[in-house]
Amino acid sequence: MDIELLNDGQLRAWGARLDFPAAAIEVLASVAQTVREDEALRAIFSDFHRQTALEGRWHREWTPLSFDARVQAALGERASLFYLLAYMAALPYAEREYRRRGIGMDIFQATMSDLRIWLCHEFDLDGRWTFRQFNWIWRHLSCELFRLGRMQYMLKPFDGSVSAYRSRATAEIRLLAGPEMLLRPDGYALGAGRSQPRDPFYQERPQSIEETWSPAFEARSEGWWGHPVSPYGSVLKDALLLPRADWEQVLQQGNTVLDMHIPRSDPFTLEICRDSLRQAFEFFQQQAPERPFKAAYCHTWFFTPQLQHILPPESNIVRFQREFYLYPFPGTPGFLWDYVFGEKVRSMSGAPRDTSLRRSVLDWLADGGELFDLAGVMFHGPRDWGSQPYMTHWDRASKAG
Repeated sequence: MDIELLNDGQLRAWGARLDFPAAAIEVLASVAQTVREDEALRAIFSDFHRQTALEGRWHREWTPLSFDARVQAALGERASLFYLLAYMAALPYAEREYRRRGIGMDIFQATMSDLRIWLCHEFDLDGRWTFRQFNWIWRHLSCELFRLGRMQYMLKPFDGSVSAYRSRATAEIRLLAGPEMLLRPDGYALGAGRSQPRDPFYQERPQSIEETWSPAFEARSEGWWGHPVSPYGSVLKDALLLPRADWEQVLQQGNTVLDMHIPRSDPFTLEICRDSLRQAFEFFQQQAPERPFKAAYCHTWFFTPQLQHILPPESNIVRFQREFYLYPFPGTPGFLWDYVFGEKVRSMSGAPRDTSLRRSVLDWLADGGELFDLAGVMFHGPRDWGSQPYMTHWDRASKAG
């Protein structure tokens, strides 16, 4: 099987096109040469290429990719680059698919830049060229995920443990919690904020199983009865009924949602996000009209609810968070920590205090505050981006009540 990325010239051309550092290209070229010269490795590479690029049998689970023992024995610490090359071998096929669909090469270039971002991230962590993001990058290579402006997007079935309803009179959105949730006494997910003794931010927070509770939910002939979710991400203990005459269901598990991701680096403002959303709404309406999405969905460390107490309201992170209706998720402090301080910083005493965000997070933790990330959904589009409708309405109703 003739595989383009095993050709030295083609590999170097793709590396330059993706703006890989010269040193990374040299290491990849060395691995490719080893594969070309070793019949056993070449057979393993060809078989893996057939399974992934040609048949679409990617490693889709959020678990590490298993490496063949023969590859590890032959390449040692360079084994991950064998598989990176095998994944990159799908690039020519992905490019052809973009052209077939009429998708611009600027979008192709922006989307595939994630390969460089994560390759360089691993080098920054370990000081050597390795790659681990196989359970993420297959989405780019299989043409399921696209970078459109500042953010990345893909369509997926909604799997959150909530359902959403819109008022027929006012367009207000309400979420009801699913009965499968396990919750803390305060209505956040059981396990939220939990850390391990090895974590730099470890604080012992015992959670008694006797104190947990689960919401109830019933779809009745007259409406939907259950425990409402605050847009700030906790479930209330007082159940209510949303009558069908006054409310319509707009989201449930299995419905298609627009899954949003925020790549590392690059400026981040609400206007940049609005432009990205505008591109995404237009793109998927054109590219997948048969899969209309019910809502936008995001799970990010930006959705750490405590950030609304840590940061000023004009913070871009807080303003982004307030565009979404948050709901419970058993997040940990580690998600925020790794993005704010980096995975190499393993102690609070050694953590840098060189930005207002870092100083605020460290002071919050030092005072005993907890941190955990949530998930969120959004039902308004680019035109109304910036209106913060869910939390704003909730705040007004709470004050009035």
